Amino acid sequence: MGNPLKRKGIVTGALAAALSLSLSYNVLGAGTLTEVRVFLNTGIKVMLNGKAFEAVDADTGTRLVPITYNGSTYLPMRAVAEAAGMKVTWDPNTETAYLGEVGGDIAKGEISYIKASTEYVYNASLYRLASRTPEELKTADGTAFAYGYVTGGSRSVSIEVLTEFSYSKFKARIYAADTLTKDDLQVKVVDENNVTVKEMMVKNGAITDIEFDVKDTKSLRIYVQGDRSIIGEPMLGK
Repeated sequence: MGNPLKRKGIVTGALAAALSLSLSYNVLGAGTLTEVRVFLNTGIKVMLNGKAFEAVDADTGTRLVPITYNGSTYLPMRAVAEAAGMKVTWDPNTETAYLGEVGGDIAKGEISYIKASTEYVYNASLYRLASRTPEELKTADGTAFAYGYVTGGSRSVSIEVLTEFSYSKFKARIYAADTLTKDDLQVKVVDENNVTVKEMMVKNGAITDIEFDVKDTKSLRIYVQGDRSIIGEPMLGK
């Protein structure tokens, strides 16, 4: 339940609504939790309206340390929002956090996406971040992906994503490119039983956005032909 505040960012009152990870309430819904590996980051400094800010649990006085995950830093929403003058209200029935006024309609049927990063993919050695290796995530025309999977010197790029019957959608931006041919290139997705979920030919040197249903799958293998191909910004949705 949150949007990332990028590392070394300066928090303003307007941005407080975008910060998340903890409400200091009982907000944990067992059916919506995904276990990931994160790091407590005591080196992060935050400025709020020109003054140094340190998040503290209002009930216990305990310092709430920022958390770093996949290159993004997360702060506790309740502490930051209230410090910026915004009231936070938690509705346990709908698992909804209200910042400021309580009201409005919750979007129905909206898909919530997360990165299909190293926690969900077997061959994580091919995972790249633009903040570290931007040259590996750029297309021939200079378009850059924030993150993605690369060929690693092979004639194709493929990843195996763990869906574990928990996700309904997969999407990604596929850059299919090969230096030895100008022909169209293959994109193929199969499930854990090697049954084809999606198969298509895409233009060599172009970006193709894909999105498809993955409900009732335990894992997916996404294969993209081409020695310069990239599986860009893959995401899982539920």
